[in-house]
Amino acid sequence: MFRKILVVLLIALIATTASAQQESVRGGARDRAPVIDARDFNLEKYEGKVVVLAFWQALECAACESYVPWLAEMQTRYLEEGLVIVAVNQDLQTAAATDWLPKIHSRSEIVIDATRKLAANYQIKGVPSTLFFDRNLELAGNVNGFVPEESASLEKVIKLLVEQEYAEEE
Repeated sequence: MFRKILVVLLIALIATTASAQQESVRGGARDRAPVIDARDFNLEKYEGKVVVLAFWQALECAACESYVPWLAEMQTRYLEEGLVIVAVNQDLQTAAATDWLPKIHSRSEIVIDATRKLAANYQIKGVPSTLFFDRNLELAGNVNGFVPEESASLEKVIKLLVEQEYAEEE
């Protein structure tokens, strides 16, 4: 059942790609963000990168209307410095996220967490919620909610993290 929903989402995403390219922020060779199931998410895959794990919903989240475009802006601004935005959608009806997918930066990743198990693993209490991980995948901070007027302070966290070196274990 869940895989059927993912297929529907992917088909809808492909169908809207042409018009979405004009409206959304794009960067790099890919022209759309990959969509993965929360069961397949593995934070360790991003070792050496700065990761922003961003939990959001298309429905019942007024703050997400400004949060998702801000995430795309941050991905554009810090892509070359090693930032990866992982946008975790928590809508119970995953079809609700379809219209939002073109707003996600093409170099970000989209995780569908309709069961909210991934959110539970990270003790997420509401959306939007943001977790910041350094290049060693250590949790560097978390923020519940999003206020556009305070986004500069969140960007400072990202800037500090991308400026840090990766400390490989010996």
